[in-house]
Amino acid sequence: MDIKEKLLFRAPPWLKNLMISAYGWLEQRKRYGSFYRKNYQQLSLLMQATPEAVLAYHSKRLRELLHEAITYSPWYSAVFQQNGVTADMVANEPPLDILGRLPLLEKTTLKTRTEEVMSANPAREAFTTVSTSGTSGSPMKVVFDAEGRQGTYAEWRRYHDWLGLPEKFHSVRFSGRIIVDPATTRSPFWAHNWPDCQLFMSAYHLKKDYLPFYVEKLSSFKPDLIDGYPSAVYILARYLLRTKTRLPFQPTAISLTAETLMEHQRKTIEQAFGCKVYNQYASSEGAPWIVECSQGNYHLWLDTGVFEFINRQELDSETDVAELVVTSFRNFKTPLIRYRIGDYVQLYKKPVQCDCGAPYPIIRGIIGRNDDILFTHEKGSVGRLDPAYKGVEGIQKSKIVQYTPEEVAVYLVPEEGFDDSQKLLLIHNLKERLGSKLSISIKIVDDIPPGKNGKLKSVERRFQLPET
Repeated sequence: MDIKEKLLFRAPPWLKNLMISAYGWLEQRKRYGSFYRKNYQQLSLLMQATPEAVLAYHSKRLRELLHEAITYSPWYSAVFQQNGVTADMVANEPPLDILGRLPLLEKTTLKTRTEEVMSANPAREAFTTVSTSGTSGSPMKVVFDAEGRQGTYAEWRRYHDWLGLPEKFHSVRFSGRIIVDPATTRSPFWAHNWPDCQLFMSAYHLKKDYLPFYVEKLSSFKPDLIDGYPSAVYILARYLLRTKTRLPFQPTAISLTAETLMEHQRKTIEQAFGCKVYNQYASSEGAPWIVECSQGNYHLWLDTGVFEFINRQELDSETDVAELVVTSFRNFKTPLIRYRIGDYVQLYKKPVQCDCGAPYPIIRGIIGRNDDILFTHEKGSVGRLDPAYKGVEGIQKSKIVQYTPEEVAVYLVPEEGFDDSQKLLLIHNLKERLGSKLSISIKIVDDIPPGKNGKLKSVERRFQLPET
């Protein structure tokens, strides 16, 4: 823990709010400059454009990124040369063809050779450094220039337009940011960022005895948007339904990210708060955006980057699962070109059109990381297990851990209604999806705490998938 965190933990609530608000005010001055205005105007126009216009912009930005990398990045310059790509080819050949000739950028390379990967363009001075949460066990720091950082907030503003939010709105965020000492047992379990009309709520204190304090604060703050980790918002939603609490407000939207969103979580959250849940995907290091629309479809925002799908496998008659490889237009200071980010998505086997009118292609869903995908010899790869909870009652929290292709354990925190019949139903549902020969054990625990980054990993595989 650094000195800033120690000071924040020990500060009384009024001083904590002042410190966070001062930081928010300074960040506003950095985020909303000329690059923000330019990017927001361009992105807003693209929202109303034709798919052809989006693809034209997509091609233009990719060419600019490749030019930046070959000209100013020592690492990429060497990679281009090793793969027979010249500056003249970048300037004249189809940029997607050039992209296909380049190798994948691994996380270990980005982490250990960051200085070489970064652009040395004198016009791109380092503006801010963003730390990733380290979901894969390997956190890293990525440098942005002013254009990249302000452009990111232009993308956020467009996303808020997508959700139907006004220019100014109140928001509550549940994330891995530790704004309250995890060991404290006294309210408040939150802190204010007044310049952004934002309330940070701790994801580390969502326990039965503390939840009434959260509800009371939400009721007085009345947020237009609640965003953050599905597991945190789900705990609060279950409490609201169980206690039959009716909130004196209705958010415009709830936006969830960073964890795999299970369908039973979505249903519970929407019922408790009375508004639509949207799932969203990006990353701290600058991955392009995947956003859910009002029709429940996941759109690839092609104006923020290139999406490639590798190691594709069949999930069912309509769906494949594939590893996601991204090339980002969000950060030219630290170029991410064919970046193997480690996440998986669901793809339709046949093209599907969305009725929402957005000019972006769609995929079926976001799975999460490689180890969110389970494997058995009987069923092969299984990417989503949330249907296994359908009809099962009395589970407050749960986590599925697969130790071998033949052995699965479900760790769960029970509540009223969970008995032997519910246990047998859960095992039955899991065997339907994973195979009848699988050994499944149910382990009752007092709690399933989130990880150090505040995220709760609901599905985890602890062995390597077999080669395909």
